[in-house]
Amino acid sequence: MLAKLFCLDGEHKFTLSREVIGGVINFMAIAYIIAVNPIILHADGAGFPLNAAITSTVVIIVIMTLFAAFFIRLPFVLAPGMGINAIISYTLILHEKLDIPTVLGVILFSSLLLFVFSVSKIRQVIIHAIPEFLQIALSAGIGFFLFMIGIKNIGLIVANPNTLIGIGKFNIDIILCCLGFIMSAVFFIKHKNYAFLLPIILITLINAFIHPETLPHKFLEMPDFSLFMQIDVAKAFKLSVLPAILSLFVVNFFDATSTTMGLLSQIKFDNQHKKVTYLKRALITDSFGGVLSSLIGISPSVIFVESSAAIHNGARTGIASAITALLCLPFIFLSPLIAIIPDAATSPVLMVVGLIMLSNIRRIDLTNFEDIVASMLTIVMMPLCFSITAGAIFGILSYTLLKLLLGKYNELSVTLIIVAIVCSGWFFIN
Repeated sequence: MLAKLFCLDGEHKFTLSREVIGGVINFMAIAYIIAVNPIILHADGAGFPLNAAITSTVVIIVIMTLFAAFFIRLPFVLAPGMGINAIISYTLILHEKLDIPTVLGVILFSSLLLFVFSVSKIRQVIIHAIPEFLQIALSAGIGFFLFMIGIKNIGLIVANPNTLIGIGKFNIDIILCCLGFIMSAVFFIKHKNYAFLLPIILITLINAFIHPETLPHKFLEMPDFSLFMQIDVAKAFKLSVLPAILSLFVVNFFDATSTTMGLLSQIKFDNQHKKVTYLKRALITDSFGGVLSSLIGISPSVIFVESSAAIHNGARTGIASAITALLCLPFIFLSPLIAIIPDAATSPVLMVVGLIMLSNIRRIDLTNFEDIVASMLTIVMMPLCFSITAGAIFGILSYTLLKLLLGKYNELSVTLIIVAIVCSGWFFIN
């Protein structure tokens, strides 16, 4: 029955117990996003309504993870991506002052573009055009950006008119944040699946004990669907919004591709053709998730790298994904409980996830100064400009210009030159 339901047809060797356990483990590994994503998008009240963001986050996780269970047929989980949510909250909403309907339109257009690229060969052409070290630098830069957001949210660093930034006032929130950071780091180093979830729970409980007034009067509440279909396509269909669309597209493009290929490399396939088939299914699912996210009213869902937790446990089918989706479903009624989670509990997650992404810098050849220039501009300019778009564009333009000035034209493809020309337009638009 399960083989027929999940269209297995003998293509997977699976054990039901491993699939169930794998689904539970995946849930433990990704559950933190149910709390962290809405809080990031809420942006201290300037962004998405918190309760509505919680509802939309849970809905997109459940729908897209179930979709993955039956379409990809591998133990993959889809949820709103870390990094992309930061772009939406801190770049598009706070920095560029776009309203929520316009932001959802940006998500739609960037995801549709990604979908077109996924079903065609254009995606592969661009992947081969942009040097691998720049793709790595993009991931590392987003990690640096997330880390900075984490220490900023908790007040560890504050604005200083004399030195740009300075150390904030030491208080109980910073102490709790440091405690959560140490716990998350230790659990992650020990490869614990609850590395992010358990510290969030413990810090929230400690904070509730210190500040009992933060406890809600009720723990259950009907879902808030107010963000559903709030998209404004007309506002997003403007030249001034094009950099935002391209920014989300570029980040999602490389993030989804690298994550999916990394996960597939952990699974043994009978032949290369099967692996390519699963890769295409996964990339189509990932881009479709972004389109659906814009309609549901949340940041784009992506295939989570934490899906490797189930794979390492022996899960090989969509059964594990279905289990994970069903375990997430009850949280749609728990928005009051999630709303009490303080910055002291979520900031450590941003910091540790940021460091994990930043650690990719070790894969860059630091003996090649040409690569160092473009890499460092990509990584450093993201947090300094408080814009992931800026970092990516500085990196691509600096690399292209260096190669042209050094006369190494043969190392530049026509595709990359076109991308660089498009990037240069960003400066004029801004």
